[in-house]
Amino acid sequence: MGMNFVWFMLFSTIEGFAVYALTLYTFRLDFRKYFWHSLVIIELINLQNFLTREEVASLSYLAPAINFLITVLFLRTIVRIPLFWSLLMTSVGYAAYIALQTALITIFFSVEEVQSIPVKGYTLQFLTGVLGVLIGWGLYRQGIGFTFDFERLRIKWEHILVIVLIIVFIFFLTLMMYSLNVFGGLIGFLICLIVFLFYSIRKETIES
Repeated sequence: MGMNFVWFMLFSTIEGFAVYALTLYTFRLDFRKYFWHSLVIIELINLQNFLTREEVASLSYLAPAINFLITVLFLRTIVRIPLFWSLLMTSVGYAAYIALQTALITIFFSVEEVQSIPVKGYTLQFLTGVLGVLIGWGLYRQGIGFTFDFERLRIKWEHILVIVLIIVFIFFLTLMMYSLNVFGGLIGFLICLIVFLFYSIRKETIES
């Protein structure tokens, strides 16, 4: 592991901030309000991604889908956005991040360089992260972005549906970890689900 782990976590964290900042700022939500929550989830995502890539390479294809799902649940359980809008916001945030990173690769790098030269890969992550946060913050400060009445599309009994889905995900993930003997590779995802389940139950209990 060593320094590879340190550099991976550091630059992936910077990159993760871009995704979450673009996702929230684009829909006129202040990323700074959820900074520490985002940091915890981003670190868990990065840990899961690193372990999957380094220790369970056969499951690396699941990483993008898992990251997407975690972000959706983050918006639904912690930011309290209805499920439909959480899906839409996550899609827009990742699309904006991918577009920004693609533009940087086209202008300054090449795909081959980024994949084969670690320094250039880290530089790309750093630039994407910093520019993503600055662009999102700039749009937010200028009052540019999408504004919707989120509550209009909140499904009745949605909180129960989300809690049930999280429990089902935890069950199947635990079963997968046991049957495939990949406890390390998916532990970050499992912890995220437990955190989301805690927030879902806690906040619904407080509100009721």
